[in-house]
Amino acid sequence: MRLRRRADLPLPAEPDCAEVGAVLQAYLDDELETPDAESVAAHLTHCERCGIEAETVGKVIAAIERQRPDLDQDALERLAGFVDELAEEDGDG
Repeated sequence: MRLRRRADLPLPAEPDCAEVGAVLQAYLDDELETPDAESVAAHLTHCERCGIEAETVGKVIAAIERQRPDLDQDALERLAGFVDELAEEDGDG
């Protein structure tokens, strides 16, 4: 499931929190090219906030998949939209 993905990849060598947030789901889904994945991984090792977000999103997705393996793609996309809205609201504060 992909939540958000930036169109202007590749990422800089040292992406900021917004850039990491924009590709976080693609990173968790192992969909980023190696240089971008390495940039995100490096950011997650030194940014506690983004690391917690990545861990939380990963746990939520895994829990949903365990509980609802039959969840259809439309439902997953609605959930993805909701998570995106939450992330955008968090970024406004």
